[in-house]
Amino acid sequence: MDLLEAIILGIIQGLTEFLPVSSSGHLEIAKAIFGDTSVPQESLTFTVVLHAATALSTLVVFKKEVSEIFSGLFQFKWNEQTQFSVKIILSMIPAVIIGL
Repeated sequence: MDLLEAIILGIIQGLTEFLPVSSSGHLEIAKAIFGDTSVPQESLTFTVVLHAATALSTLVVFKKEVSEIFSGLFQFKWNEQTQFSVKIILSMIPAVIIGL
């Protein structure tokens, strides 16, 4: 994979991550179109790095909101941030159970 292909795949990841479609699926389709000949481990590593970059950029853009959520976790009074944090934790329980 050359630099131009990596940039195009990064753009595809950025555009499709927050749409109700599979960004991973689009990445794999684009890799197939480019004729990606990398070994599966390299391809997986590249995909993981793209997803990590997306997560990091999301944290940077929403740093105020994320810090409010985390502050709600560590405040021992029942306020709006604490309620929101508890709701997030409760909503993750089904995914954890299914994932185990």
